[in-house]
Amino acid sequence: MKYFFPIHLDGGNRGCEAIAKGSALLISEDKENLFGYCRDVKLDTHLGVDKFFSLIPAKRDSYVIDRCLGLLNKIFHSKKTKAWRELYPYRSFLRLIHSDDVMISTGGDMMCYDDNVAVYTNIYLHQKGIKTVLWGCSMGPENLTTAKLKSLFSFSLIYARESLTYEYFKQLGLKNICLCPDPAFILPAEEFPLQDCFQKDNVVGLNISNFVVGGMSLDSDFGKEITELIGHILKKTEHDILLVPHVTWNRDKVNQDDRQMARIIKSCFGNDERISILDIDHMNYCQIRYVISKCKMFIGARTHAVISAYAMCVPTIALGYSIKSRGIAKDLGLDEALVVNSKNFIKGSLLQSFNYLKEHENEIRQHLSEIMPVYKQRTYLIREHLALLNTQ
Repeated sequence: MKYFFPIHLDGGNRGCEAIAKGSALLISEDKENLFGYCRDVKLDTHLGVDKFFSLIPAKRDSYVIDRCLGLLNKIFHSKKTKAWRELYPYRSFLRLIHSDDVMISTGGDMMCYDDNVAVYTNIYLHQKGIKTVLWGCSMGPENLTTAKLKSLFSFSLIYARESLTYEYFKQLGLKNICLCPDPAFILPAEEFPLQDCFQKDNVVGLNISNFVVGGMSLDSDFGKEITELIGHILKKTEHDILLVPHVTWNRDKVNQDDRQMARIIKSCFGNDERISILDIDHMNYCQIRYVISKCKMFIGARTHAVISAYAMCVPTIALGYSIKSRGIAKDLGLDEALVVNSKNFIKGSLLQSFNYLKEHENEIRQHLSEIMPVYKQRTYLIREHLALLNTQ
């Protein structure tokens, strides 16, 4: 059995790396039977993804073709045109998939955004009689579209990574669903040299993305919440702050580079010596997980940075903007105060959550230590569902 991952993309998002490696361990197949669509083979090789997957290089379109596709989409602006444009970059990869293979649609929260390649690859392959799995996903009622509903009912199996999504899918009438934790939970931490800030053993890890602040600045309302929190930590506590980038994508007119946001934050506070930036350029996901494990507390925007903190039993606040953050925290039995919705919040709520985190730090750590072994083990239940799928 061969498995194809068209939405792996590359480890420029360390969450994609984490999903790929965790999924390979769960599926437990040789890399010769696991194929990942990859936009940056050099980076993925450096990160070690090539030890788990056979990487298929993405074919980049010429500037002229890209412009023509965009123009056609503007002129016709039809659902069929949009689907064709979304699928076009993946055409050679999708041709490799045959009727006895399985397509694994990753990306976690791809269904939380506008209709995209996760929707259209599934519809396209389903029409060809190929088995498809929506893998480790999250999605809420606010994300539903006609195309997504059609796609959801076309998947051979849906693996929801938290119970809020699972219950919502059941309400939609889906039968082909199961509930297991995100595949990244099972990954080990990989030891890596620590920065000087860890000499004091009081580091607060902080991961901020442009998604939660609404752009590459701190001028938004939630950006001011973050500024207030950092100011409080520097003035009222003895903690050092380590800014932990987790995504380095800055290509194809899409800038999601957490390193840029980290530099903005540091410069905003006059390059205070108590604020450091983790240099992740040569670090893989498991090495970043090791550094996060040494933090006294963690506050994160990127789901798979937060998952690393949870997995290593670090008291954590998730800066969520969709169902995934609430769902994972709920399944771990964490208080609602430990999830702050960056899109819908009360002024001062982030600082209040930090004070709650600090006050209950030890009991949160103890709770995570007790629940995490059983929670991680549940991830392996996906193997039973895959085995059933493969007999159909």
